[in-house]
Parts: sequence; structure tokens; C-alpha cells
Amino acid sequence: RDEQSWRYFMHCFLAGCFASFAGISAKLISSSSLPTPFIPTYIRTGLCVTSLVICNVLMWLNFTTAMQGMRTVTATSTTTTVNFLISGMAGWLLFGEILSMSWWLGISFIIAGVVLLNSDQMEEKSKTE
Repeated sequence: RDEQSWRYFMHCFLAGCFASFAGISAKLISSSSLPTPFIPTYIRTGLCVTSLVICNVLMWLNFTTAMQGMRTVTATSTTTTVNFLISGMAGWLLFGEILSMSWWLGISFIIAGVVLLNSDQMEEKSKTE
């Protein structure tokens, strides 16, 4: 049973990653902060739109798979947390965005909430076994 839980958690993680990558692709479509001197604008736009579509499809496939084996609130909160973390880090690394103390405080609260939700699910699982 733990192996199944781990599998569904990995689908949540992947869904969050792909959601973040889709957002990054969307930002790259109109961003001028990342110069691409050897790639014409129309090719970069086409690649980013293609990446956006592929990442969204993969995100939904992983998310719906995760929801088959987890409570909806757990799958949603875990996926969203991963998305926020990766998006924040990508904004900082790729686009030079500043991660303020309020961002760190907010993401800490989100992570704490996900841990509480998952610990509640683990207690329920141990009572049924």
C-alpha cells in the first residue's frame, strides 16, 4: 500500500512540475529578459507554445492519475505546492525576480498545510489497517 501511495505522490509531484513548466513556457513567449540571439522570435514563440500545450497535457494526465489514489484536497494541495516552489525558483533563476520574505512566509505556510493534510491522511490509513 505504501508503494501505491508513493506512486500517487510522484504523480502529484510531476503534475506540479509540468504546471510550472507550462507557466514558464507562457512567460517565455513574451519575455524579453532572456535573449535568444540565434533563434528568430517566431521559432521561439512556436517552441514555447508547443511546450505550453505539451506540459499542460502531461500535467492533467499526472494530476488525474494522482486523484485516483488520493483524496482530492491532498492531490490538489501537493500539486499546487510543487508548482509554486518551482515557479518561484524559476522566476528567481531565469527572470531575476526577487523572492521576498512574504513569499517565503507564504510558501512555508502552504508547505505546513500540505504536511498537515498528508499526516491526517496517514492517520486515517493506519486506523483502517
